[in-house]
Amino acid sequence: MQMPAMIKNQLKLLFYNRIAVFAMIATPLLLTFLFTFSTKSVRTDLYIADSDHSVSSAQLINLLQAHEEINVVSISENELIKKMNNGNILSGFIIKKNFEDNLKSNGSLNIEMVENNNTGESALLEQTVLIEANTLQEANDLNLPLEALSSQSKISVTEKDLRSGSGTTDIATAKLIGFLGMFLWFIVFQGFRTLIAEKGNHVFERIQGTPTRYMHYLLSKIIAAYIFALLLTTVVLIAGRYLFHTSQISNLPATVALFAIYLFALTGISMLFVPFINKQQSFTILGSVIMALTGILGGSFFSIEEISSGWIKVISKLTPEYWAIPALCDTAINNSSLSTQILPAAVLGFMGIFGFIIACLTLTWEKKAKMA
Repeated sequence: MQMPAMIKNQLKLLFYNRIAVFAMIATPLLLTFLFTFSTKSVRTDLYIADSDHSVSSAQLINLLQAHEEINVVSISENELIKKMNNGNILSGFIIKKNFEDNLKSNGSLNIEMVENNNTGESALLEQTVLIEANTLQEANDLNLPLEALSSQSKISVTEKDLRSGSGTTDIATAKLIGFLGMFLWFIVFQGFRTLIAEKGNHVFERIQGTPTRYMHYLLSKIIAAYIFALLLTTVVLIAGRYLFHTSQISNLPATVALFAIYLFALTGISMLFVPFINKQQSFTILGSVIMALTGILGGSFFSIEEISSGWIKVISKLTPEYWAIPALCDTAINNSSLSTQILPAAVLGFMGIFGFIIACLTLTWEKKAKMA
């Protein structure tokens, strides 16, 4: 039997259970909805010290307090510096003396930002403060009340730094990519379920009496599982685009290439377990456990940068999600090129190659043992 026909038959088996296919498409979409649209956004603390104590500095603080995403925390300059030195906060702002005088004389905005670590969140906070300070300056220049000026577009600062670093993040797109990255484990494991079932039905022994080589048969299984996962990934991303109005993928070729490499890594790692599992139920349970653990540790639910434990951060680097999700978000949302994602692509490629080599060696030994 020719390889294309074998792959076609394997795909028919994978798509046979339509309820399962629907569940595999719906689950990441449902998780995205639950974690993005059905929960109240967390307000980000903006620590600000007013050393000018003027009408203009008070107006600036009022403008910042009008942002629903921001919780303004007013403290003294000494207290702000103390918290920064103790590592209690990552960033803060100081309205320096003569802020009002500089504002009215069209001088430089006398606002200082202090930070322990340059993050995407602090960059967005800084952008928000500058926008509102410019709004205040414009009102002074035109001698108009603040209400006469329409505030500049609000900037969402609730999404934590995705390690991609810059720009306003489309939260729905990032969440969908994160949950899809996690749930692809289950899709790939489902793609190999038929292989586990056929081990119990002694398909290997029956293939020995046919012109078909077992390695060709196994290759058709792997290719079919890969295509199955790729098709479901495409459907989920398209559905997310229309259901949640997620942002259009900025760099489509780079994103597609990273998804392909990521799926290759998951397929290779999943193959590691095939020689040692003989029951479909055990294989499905194993896939669910791996999906949940790597999803939590790899950043599907939240950014790894939010975790304070150093050893958990080290463990997270062993998961494919840790390397794939930030890279995918960077190319899909921030229009980064594939050349900037060489390291995650190389790590994912190594994971896939390592998994396939070990799996093929194990299956070869198992085959020789059965023939003996």
